[in-house]
Amino acid sequence: MSRHRGAIAVVLFAAALATPAGSAQARQSGPDKAFRTPVAYGAAAAHTAVSRSKLAVGLGKLFRRVGKSGAFVFDPNAHQVLFSRKARRPRILASNSKLFTTSTALARFQPESRLHTTVWSSDAIIDGISQGLYLRGGGDPTLTNTGLTKLADRVRAAGVATVQGPVLYDDSFQDHQTGVPQHGISPESVGTLSGLELDGGSLSDPAKTAAQRFVAELRKEGISVGSSVTPAVVPAGAFQVADLGSDTIADLVQDTNVPSNNFLAEMLLKDVGAQFAGTGSTAAGISVIQRFASQQGASFAGENGSGLTRLNKASPASVVKLLDAMLEVDTKTPPDSQLAQERLRDSWVDSLAVAGTTGTVAHRMRGTAAAGNCHLKTGTLNRVSALSGYCFRGGDDASHAVVFSLLMNRVDVNRAHVIQDRMAALIARYSR
Repeated sequence: MSRHRGAIAVVLFAAALATPAGSAQARQSGPDKAFRTPVAYGAAAAHTAVSRSKLAVGLGKLFRRVGKSGAFVFDPNAHQVLFSRKARRPRILASNSKLFTTSTALARFQPESRLHTTVWSSDAIIDGISQGLYLRGGGDPTLTNTGLTKLADRVRAAGVATVQGPVLYDDSFQDHQTGVPQHGISPESVGTLSGLELDGGSLSDPAKTAAQRFVAELRKEGISVGSSVTPAVVPAGAFQVADLGSDTIADLVQDTNVPSNNFLAEMLLKDVGAQFAGTGSTAAGISVIQRFASQQGASFAGENGSGLTRLNKASPASVVKLLDAMLEVDTKTPPDSQLAQERLRDSWVDSLAVAGTTGTVAHRMRGTAAAGNCHLKTGTLNRVSALSGYCFRGGDDASHAVVFSLLMNRVDVNRAHVIQDRMAALIARYSR
């Protein structure tokens, strides 16, 4: 399918003239939980197709009196704006921020990539002896005791029988800022962030604990090692002894978006900073996200990757531009490139919760045309509610997608959910 990045900007300008002016081991946390809204009734339960004009009229009626809000609904294949209300004004994103974080991680790392926890020796292994053994974290947010057991087994298989002195641990892949910038939101809702993570952010010092447990696993393998652990950076010229890959980036992104996991989002943010900006910090990750968003014709402003702040903002039009770009497959590129683009697109769509079925929308939009057909990301803070994503007709065929973003600020969240669900149900019925 051939797509044109500039199309949204052109039709948005035209519309402005014609239209009045939120399998991982890590825990889910934060306010963007799986809400329940009423099962559809009356018009919301309809499944018959609606025209562009009827869609616009219906959305306009539903969108009245929903606070300081904006909306943008776009048909990318017809290059048509279907509905627009204050679409270029930035709004608080809440967990819709994760759309920017995870799309960047998926596109930059690529879906099948993995984050690696590695073991290094300061010297070559001769007669089974290492003068210094290092456990180095690579930002894997899902490392567990099982993974440490596998690593210890691989160290033994590499011929290590004795480690002279303590095991050293290196968590320098990320900085040591363990929370997110706070503006009235508790850091306990994220967890401890570390380049050498363990147990999904639940530990106060995950790197040290990981090293201690790794020593225990080495001993179970019959490897002689000192009793203490100490922090140190892997020296230049060290020899890699063992490697453990995380779940794929596609899996990590899905485990972030479907349940709206704040810990995973903040870890991925620092990971993209470490890998693509040279520093595993929140600020570096934000800079990578902003560059990626800009390349898609979108704009993002904020301070963290999860949306646990009122400072993360984007306009509905920018959210839609980002979402539209993630569907892009350029048929003019070579076949291998097209396949890679298709894998990225499919992994991205699969990372979103499905209306009436999974994640934060498992109990929403049931009995409507949206159920099973709309792939969505929610966002919730006090008096903030967001719903953005895709509605497909005829299965998950990207050529039949409608892309939309509903960003509602200063609203009653429960009322906003009902309005959003009815709007999504109507969008899902659109047929040009």
